[in-house]
Amino acid sequence: MDFRSPDFNLSNSDFDHASRLHGVMHTYRVMCHVLVLGKLEQLGRTAILSFCAAYIHDLSRRHDGICLKHGPRAASEKLPLYEEMFVRHGIRKEEIVGIAQAVAAHSQKNEVPADNVWYKECILLKDADALDRLRLGSYRLDPKYLRLQKSHTLLDFAQDLLDTTKEVKILKFSEVLDIAEMKLGFSISQ
Repeated sequence: MDFRSPDFNLSNSDFDHASRLHGVMHTYRVMCHVLVLGKLEQLGRTAILSFCAAYIHDLSRRHDGICLKHGPRAASEKLPLYEEMFVRHGIRKEEIVGIAQAVAAHSQKNEVPADNVWYKECILLKDADALDRLRLGSYRLDPKYLRLQKSHTLLDFAQDLLDTTKEVKILKFSEVLDIAEMKLGFSISQ
């Protein structure tokens, strides 16, 4: 998948609720965290599906408060709008279900059972999203809730990426990807 494609750029108009907390930059950082974790955990195809899930995960938010509905709503309302684009980028039709499950599950309190066929996609998105909770203050990310082993090694990277991107005007996902790869010292986009 070409993660640098202009197709993966977002604007405030893509969101039901334009927000600095759950908007473009948060989404871009979550997309980067998915790619970093996917590379470190050697998750291959799982990371690609979770990347697509990250792209739409908060598009259906209608406010910035706690909301259990926005994940399922994004899976049912936004995924159909982007499904063709994802397929154009190599996602198979039967994998759309996994993207939908990850998106729907990311806003739920209960975990997806470990025997669920899309379990890894779900926990990868949840951990990537959780890593950007640092934007709410360091106390808002409790590492004991991180599921993947490598997620625990990315706390400093997540803070650094947040600090570097929170006040910069960034229009393209590829710009955030460049910043992340520079900080990491290795490519996450290949």
